[in-house]
Amino acid sequence: MSDVSSLRHRAFSAKLAVHRIAAFYNEFKRSDLAHRVPETQDTLSGHQLKVLFEEFQDVCRRMESALFEEVTRLSVDAEYAVNSYAKAHYGFAPGEDIDVTLPAAEGHPHFRVIKVFLQSGTESDVRVDATQIGADGRPGARWDIFMKAPGQVQADKSIKREVAAR
Repeated sequence: MSDVSSLRHRAFSAKLAVHRIAAFYNEFKRSDLAHRVPETQDTLSGHQLKVLFEEFQDVCRRMESALFEEVTRLSVDAEYAVNSYAKAHYGFAPGEDIDVTLPAAEGHPHFRVIKVFLQSGTESDVRVDATQIGADGRPGARWDIFMKAPGQVQADKSIKREVAAR
């Protein structure tokens, strides 16, 4: 059980890091400081400022690139951590099939997991984005399936999102 809780902690830490870095990156992009550099006068100090602003613009480009790479890396790490947690704690991961009984689901309760989302600040532990698989093996409606714990589906919160085109 300690391994599962450490996986959950790692998943939340990665998820939080993604949100923090992504928020900073978005704020940095929104400020657009590198493109708002003022014009300088044709003086000695103006030439020095121009060199300084050019260096600033270069640093901004490199920082934007580094931030984008870090957000991407952290996103992959967070998704891997969440999937590891789901596999260890719930016994499934994206791409696998699960049997879940939902009163609103038509036919047999067979779903293919598309993505798992760790929930925070709610009574749910995970939200599973899944496609209902028909008896003929064809994909059906997309569902958000909420789970409180292994084997504890929150049917009242689980909702059908869209019906697949046939």
